[in-house]
Amino acid sequence: MDKQLSFDYIIAGAGSAGCVLAARLCEDPTVTVCLVEAGGNGDSLFVRMPAGNGFLFGNARFDWGYCSVAQPGLDGRRIYYPRGKGLGGTSLMNGLIYVRGNARDFDRWRDLGIRGWGYADVLPYFKKSETATHRDPAFHGHSGPLKVTPALNYCEVSRGFVAAAQQAGAVLNEDFNGQQQVGVGRFDAKVFGGQRQSTSATFLQRRRANLTVMIETRALRVELSGGKAVGLRISHGGITQTLHAEREVISCLGAFESPKLLMLSGIGPADHLREFGIDVAQDLPGVGESLQDHPNMPLTFEIKDPMLSFARYQRLDRTLWLGLQYLFSKSGPATGPFWSTALFHAFDGGELPDLEVFCTPMVVREGAGGAGWTLHHLLQPGRAILARGKTAAPGIQFDINLLRPGSKGRIRLASANPAEHPQIDPAYFSAPEDVDHLIDGVRHVREVTRQPALAKIIGKEITFGAHMTSRTAMADGLRENVTTGHHPVASCHIGAEQDPGAVLDAEFRVRGIERLRVVDASAFPDQISGNPNACVVMMAERAADMLSGRPQLARDDRS
Repeated sequence: MDKQLSFDYIIAGAGSAGCVLAARLCEDPTVTVCLVEAGGNGDSLFVRMPAGNGFLFGNARFDWGYCSVAQPGLDGRRIYYPRGKGLGGTSLMNGLIYVRGNARDFDRWRDLGIRGWGYADVLPYFKKSETATHRDPAFHGHSGPLKVTPALNYCEVSRGFVAAAQQAGAVLNEDFNGQQQVGVGRFDAKVFGGQRQSTSATFLQRRRANLTVMIETRALRVELSGGKAVGLRISHGGITQTLHAEREVISCLGAFESPKLLMLSGIGPADHLREFGIDVAQDLPGVGESLQDHPNMPLTFEIKDPMLSFARYQRLDRTLWLGLQYLFSKSGPATGPFWSTALFHAFDGGELPDLEVFCTPMVVREGAGGAGWTLHHLLQPGRAILARGKTAAPGIQFDINLLRPGSKGRIRLASANPAEHPQIDPAYFSAPEDVDHLIDGVRHVREVTRQPALAKIIGKEITFGAHMTSRTAMADGLRENVTTGHHPVASCHIGAEQDPGAVLDAEFRVRGIERLRVVDASAFPDQISGNPNACVVMMAERAADMLSGRPQLARDDRS
């Protein structure tokens, strides 16, 4: 055996989980770790610049550019899923929002019979990963690698939204990751010193000698022998070879690719694997099942003063000013995302929100499309920064995320070719109640927009038009306009021993296969009440202790 190709731990995928896990495992100088990433080094000015992710969406160097199968619940539309490519994964291009989910989400996981996953169990790991010196140390870390700060670009429109939501009955919430989550306020962003805090820029900032990083290297399958994972088959530069794992193989490829890797390795629904001539090593029906995403309804409005909209930065002179400010002083609007406020709303007035609503002072139409340059781009170069490669328009956009949808989809192989994207079916609106709940969400946001604090700012509704009030008409409008909330999870979910659909146990171990784990958003037992990235980082922190044989951090009872 070539000792250069043998490591204690092999991690497939250098995204949000993989970077964290590799860094933590390498704190033990006696172990060796190989981190395998199909993308490149993930480095670019537009990665580091918080407002620069528009240059990354649709760019094949940084975006895998997934697309769903046709969605019957959305009148046959296909949904574009941008996902990060390169060291840092989707943390290279996400919206930078630091929200952990609700304490009751984790207590629900515990109550499903998944031991050790209550809020008191996970809070110490959220704190371990984080530096938030402006926050209460009872709920936040002050010395972790991931630095978060109050979201910038807290502008007149944002302040108007916060005030209007309060006038509509919301409480002001100074910290969505503190004592409670419901309410309206300014959120924290994964930005520090004017730069994006991706997991590669934070956890991998210091490369230890016992870490080997292989970029532009595709994971083909997990090598199995006698019911154990013994290595990872890879392709690099057209050459295939096997990396040998002395201890374990861990998939950190995300909600789309981790189930694909398992199925390509013979682990998954037996009948489906046989369709593609794949030998079945472990019949595990739950692989690829239970996929959940937050459906997002972008509700848009005109704005009375176009100069209050961030779309103003598309003009050439303003784009140059914005870019020069950032390059020379790490200051100005480009140092933060263009959204800074959110409303967590519970229909029943309780503590577990049903909606997460973001306010953005411009209108952006979601959809597939690259960041290639045309004459229109040259006349409005800020377009790529502001609008993810699409044209932004003056206005206000409220993105209404349904936090706990009943709809569950699946991931399936499209072929036995590891280079081919899997079939992604989020099954939007397969649970009819999701339509009803989003209609109620639209109605509540309309109520917010009618409050005095927004009256002098907001114009008429664009998306539906104020005349669209019947539930039937609104349901049709949802099917035409709903898109992804960019939060796919649970396609290889952790479950209790008696859960027949569970793929993983409470320590991320794949059922029926030794020395193989999955640590990423696919491992979520179900959907959480917020953006999943902080939770993915927390999971990787926990997994590192589990793999290393260290005891879990002491519980922190704050409820």
